[in-house]
Amino acid sequence: MSAVTRALAQYAVQSRFDDLPAAVRHEGLRAFTNFVGCAAGAAREEVVERTLAVIAEYDAGKHATVIGRRERLDALNAAMINSLSSAALSFNDTHYLTVAHPTSPVAAAALALSERRPVSGKALIHAVILGVELQCRVGAIVATPPAEVCVGLSMQGLVGGLGAAVAAGKLMGLDETGMCRALGHALNQAGGLREAHATMGSPFTPGHAARCGLFAALLAERGITISDTMIEGVKGFAVTYGREPQLEVAVKGLGESFEILALAYKPYPSGFVTHPVIDVCLDVARREKYDPKEIERVELVVNPLTLQLCNRPEPKDRAQAMVSFQHWGAVSLLYQAAGVAQVTQAMVEDPVVAALRKKIVATGREDMAREAADLRVVLNGNRVLTARVEKCIGSAGVPISDDDITRKTLGQLQTAYDAGLCERIVDQCWRMVDAPRADALCALLQQAA
Repeated sequence: MSAVTRALAQYAVQSRFDDLPAAVRHEGLRAFTNFVGCAAGAAREEVVERTLAVIAEYDAGKHATVIGRRERLDALNAAMINSLSSAALSFNDTHYLTVAHPTSPVAAAALALSERRPVSGKALIHAVILGVELQCRVGAIVATPPAEVCVGLSMQGLVGGLGAAVAAGKLMGLDETGMCRALGHALNQAGGLREAHATMGSPFTPGHAARCGLFAALLAERGITISDTMIEGVKGFAVTYGREPQLEVAVKGLGESFEILALAYKPYPSGFVTHPVIDVCLDVARREKYDPKEIERVELVVNPLTLQLCNRPEPKDRAQAMVSFQHWGAVSLLYQAAGVAQVTQAMVEDPVVAALRKKIVATGREDMAREAADLRVVLNGNRVLTARVEKCIGSAGVPISDDDITRKTLGQLQTAYDAGLCERIVDQCWRMVDAPRADALCALLQQAA
C-alpha cells in the first residue's frame, strides 16, 4: 500500500471538529480530563522532581504550565514533564490493541503549545482527538495480527511522538505537506525499550515522546524536509518495527470508525494487563469469607502478555510493584483494595504481602483476552474459591463512567491543589469545548498548593 503517511496527514488537515460524531467529541473530553488528573496526581513523584532538577539547569523559558506545580518551563520541556508525570503512577489511559497510552504525549504537547499560540478549547480537544486517533492507527500497523512487534519495543515510544506531532501540527494550522513532514520527523525520533519498565525510565518514554512530537511539528513548520513515506517506505516505520505489518489498517475506515472510542481508563494505578488479575482477586476478596493465612496457593490463567510485561514475584520497590501482577493479586486478596495506598514502599516490604506474592502462580493462554482472567484460590483443606472476568473494569467492554472519571480526577488533583480549585479545574476540563481560549485552564493549573 502506498501513500499512507500522506493520507493520514491529509485527513488530519481536513478534519473538522463539528463533523466528528458526538461520541467521539465527548471521548476527547474524557481522555483530556483523565490526563489532567493523572498529571497532577504524580506531580510530586521523585522521578518528576529529579527530571525537573536536570531541566532547571538548561530550560529556555518560563511560558508553559507544569500541572500540579508552580514552576513554569518552555513549551518543549513542559510537554515532556506533563506527559511524564501523567504516566508516573501508571494511571493513564490505554489502547488495548497497541498497548499504548495515547493521551499522555498528545494532550501534553497540545496544552503546552496552547500557551504559546492561543487557541480555542474546541481546537485543543479536536487536536487531542486527532493525535490519539492517528497514533493508534499507526500503532495498529504493527499490532494487528498477523503483524507482530517485538515485545521489547515500547509502543508509547514508537508512536506517542507521532500523536503529539499530529496534535501540535493541527493547532499550528500546518498544511498537508507540513503535516506529512511533522509525522515523518516524529517517527524519525521514535524509540523506547520495555526493559525500562519498573524504573524511572519508564515514564520518561512518554515524556520524551511528547517533546519529540512537539519538536517535530515545529521543525515541519520551518520547512525542514523529510521523506513523505516514513510509515510505508521500504526502510520506514512499518517494516522496521513490525513483522508482517498491516499497512491497510491505518487508513481503513478513516473518518468513519474511531480508535479513541476503544480507549480504556484505569481504575487502578498499575499496568493494564494486571487489571483482570485485580478484578478477579477483588471479586473473591469481597464476596467470600476466609482467613488469608488459610491460602495455600493462588492460580491464575491470563493472557501471555501479562506474563511478558508484569511477571515480578519479588518486587524491590513501588515502581516494580506497580507492574507486578503478583503484588496486585496479593494486596487485593489481603486488603480488598487496589489503589495508591496498596503500592507504597511499606506495602511492598510488608512480609505478609511478600509471603502471599510467592504463592501466586499464573499460566498464560493465547486464547485468553487481554482484559480477561481466571482465578482459583486454594485454601487449607482443599477448599477452592473461584472467579472469572471476561472484561475487566475500565476496558472497552466495561467502561468507567464520566462520574468515575470525575471522582478519579478530583482525587488526584487534591494531592496538588486546594479542594475548591479542584472542582473548578475539573469543571473547566469537561467544558473545554466551550472555552474561547484553552489556556484559561492553565491559569487555574498554575495555582498549585
